[in-house]
Amino acid sequence: MPDLELICLPGSPWTAKVLWILDAASIDVSKRPFEPFVDEIWLRYKLGLWPWHGRFWSRMTVPIGIVNPTSIASTGSGKAEVMMESFDIAEWALNRSAVVEKPTDATLSKLRYWNDLSDVILRYGRAFFVDAAKRDVRVAIEVLSPPWMKKLPYIITKPLMYVALRVFAFKYRRENADSSLESVLQAVRKIRAALKEGKGKYLMNDRLSYADMVIAIALDFLVPSDGVLLFSIPKKYRADADDPLREFEDVKAWKLQMFEHLPACLRVST
Repeated sequence: MPDLELICLPGSPWTAKVLWILDAASIDVSKRPFEPFVDEIWLRYKLGLWPWHGRFWSRMTVPIGIVNPTSIASTGSGKAEVMMESFDIAEWALNRSAVVEKPTDATLSKLRYWNDLSDVILRYGRAFFVDAAKRDVRVAIEVLSPPWMKKLPYIITKPLMYVALRVFAFKYRRENADSSLESVLQAVRKIRAALKEGKGKYLMNDRLSYADMVIAIALDFLVPSDGVLLFSIPKKYRADADDPLREFEDVKAWKLQMFEHLPACLRVST
């Protein structure tokens, strides 16, 4: 039986963070893809929540990791360990892994710092994506719509995705409003400084870590690489888009080096 059941959204950078560390830690995982909007009620049932529970009406995001998921599915008792944050899943994986060194509290604190910094970049990228999709709903259709929706006539898909996009934008309205390019540039300057201290190779110590993974994934949201299973605005809709990292060619080159370690589950199959 897998060590973990992961409810995840393929292509999401937050899901990518978790998939990369689970692969590096050699954790046996059962993945259950999540379809936004379609699976909202199912997800709450999966977590043992019903309308009379206060959390049933709260915002929920994926990835979600469940250890011993049968206790929820069979009894609804909530005895399973449920992890609602990507960093919590990463911490669990690092502590459980038989192939990576168990992190100290000090190491976890540093990893959390880099994870939080990656979220600063990702929140801006998400807001940028929402703005682009509002200008042209085909961006959202191409990136977010599940395969079955792509098969529908555009005259049907367009209004469906327009409504879904509005819901998505409302769901993250506070984070989108608080994000800014300047906060991203400040984060990238910290990345550059840390890389200089580490002789340009890794953010922490002298080997690849979760810190490198999450920062590389976050940067890809702004400057996408080909062949990577991560959401990004398609190039044909980015023709006039400014490169927010145009003054950080060294950081972009480092991201490409980190992607040499990308596991197969995050590469587009050819």
